[in-house]
Amino acid sequence: MDEAFAHLEGTETRHSKKELLPPDGGWGYLVCIGVGFTFMLGFGSSNAFGILFNDFFIEQDGASGLPLVIGVYNGALSISGFLSGIALKRYSFRQVGLLGAGLFILGDVLTIFVTRTYQLVFAFGVIRGAGFGVMIPVSFTAFNCYFTKKRTAMMSANQTMSSLASITFPILVTFLLDEYGFRWSLALIMAVDLHLLFAMLVMHPVEWHMIKAVDSQKPDPLNCDVLDSKSVKVESYDETTVKMLPGDEGVVEIKATTPTRHESIQKSIIKIVYDNVELDLLRDPRFVSTLVGLGFAFVSDVTYLAMEPMLLFSYGYTKMQVATCVMVGAIADLIARFSLAIFTYFYTVDSRKIFFCGTCLTIFLRIALVCSSEIWYVFTITVISGLIRCSVQVLFPLVLVTAAPDRFPAALALHIIFSGFLMLIADPLIGLIFEATGTYLYCFLAMSVCCLICVVLWSIEYIVYRKKTS
Repeated sequence: MDEAFAHLEGTETRHSKKELLPPDGGWGYLVCIGVGFTFMLGFGSSNAFGILFNDFFIEQDGASGLPLVIGVYNGALSISGFLSGIALKRYSFRQVGLLGAGLFILGDVLTIFVTRTYQLVFAFGVIRGAGFGVMIPVSFTAFNCYFTKKRTAMMSANQTMSSLASITFPILVTFLLDEYGFRWSLALIMAVDLHLLFAMLVMHPVEWHMIKAVDSQKPDPLNCDVLDSKSVKVESYDETTVKMLPGDEGVVEIKATTPTRHESIQKSIIKIVYDNVELDLLRDPRFVSTLVGLGFAFVSDVTYLAMEPMLLFSYGYTKMQVATCVMVGAIADLIARFSLAIFTYFYTVDSRKIFFCGTCLTIFLRIALVCSSEIWYVFTITVISGLIRCSVQVLFPLVLVTAAPDRFPAALALHIIFSGFLMLIADPLIGLIFEATGTYLYCFLAMSVCCLICVVLWSIEYIVYRKKTS
């Protein structure tokens, strides 16, 4: 079976071989480990970004470039993630995944030699961010194809691996900087990231590892979010000749000119967007409110993770104190995730209300962090922020589902695109705020304003629609 189309032949295979099931284990365990390594290495080093590049930004006369790098990184990640989902309709998991791993590692290699902020924006922000963005849809799609009954347990294991990386990477990066210096630390991180090649190599098409079902088992449809390209018939016609029948005047033949290469590219881009983004969702004001609110809450959360270490360095903390503070926040986040999982197992909760309350508290926590430099105070605020952060990171898919319950894939695509472009705009603006004021106070106030936009929009929505329903 051709690997490039193996994962697209699921419909035909299921009709002819109904006794075959996803392995729900077996080679799927290797896929699970590959997904775990992808998120460990992708999110882990990103969470330690502020610690790793603190001295670099000091040499560049300030930290105004940090939000720019983070904004470009997340923007590239979002856009490439959207394009990766489209590529998976034509190419195999490994083909797309290895492209992403190659870009990620290339970004690591180029980052070793950067000497200016704009070079870091290109190497780390554009190339590395795009590589990670390509690997995320590959990992999720392959994982969903291999697991059915054990999906929740295996995803929990992956989330735990990712959280452990967030906890250990700040301390690890601090140790590497003390022992080997900045450039060699980057080289060692690049060497560790080479494991992503093996993580993507294990992403075999699930059809290679299907198992025969016993009599008591019924084959469940594979939850692969990849369209069956072979079942779609494309009707083509010659656009260079259009025949019209205006009344009784006979046939009038119109010869169209052949489109230029530039026009063809424009039409192709428009067609890709039209085919893969359901823009009619934007006609629903409630969905737009949810989309914008989630986007601004994400800007605040991602920028906070990057800029908190820089703020702590400005307070005069040592690298170990900063790393410990970041680690404590990550531990609090992990505890909150476990607690929320256990609580929601027994009780039903309103995800949107929890997200809303968490965002309200975040407004004050961002401001509180810049009110005092006392180490016990900063650690306390960081722990509380870690506990509250769970409401943003874990619950956002459930909030998105409530806004578009029957069209979640389309809603997620719009969220990815909107959040990516918003970060490309908002994060550099926060960097300009720091450059203009020379203090982190207004940067963290800007993060609070991002959360405030979410709270205000959702409050207005609640008031308006409550009046309509009453």
